[in-house]
Amino acid sequence: MTSIDFREPWLRLEGDRARAFEAEVATEIAAGHELHGVALTAIAKCEGCGSAVFRAADGTFAIVHLSWMRKPDTPPWPDTTRLGGFIAVETAMDQHEH
Repeated sequence: MTSIDFREPWLRLEGDRARAFEAEVATEIAAGHELHGVALTAIAKCEGCGSAVFRAADGTFAIVHLSWMRKPDTPPWPDTTRLGGFIAVETAMDQHEH
């Protein structure tokens, strides 16, 4: 993603904050989930709910609604929306409701 800032309610994730989201998504995604085993990089978080945008190792994106329970969830949870490229993510972020 190339945009420096996102529209509200989305905030860019960087540094320790991004790593915290990456650790939590890795904890919550259990075997059987569509993102299990996929390397994810945290990009942005929604200030109004537990959703975050991640870039997958294959260059696609996903919006994942984290529970922050710090344990594996039962698939298909955490709720996930897989997206293609930057345009699809930008559109989904603009249409996001909590």
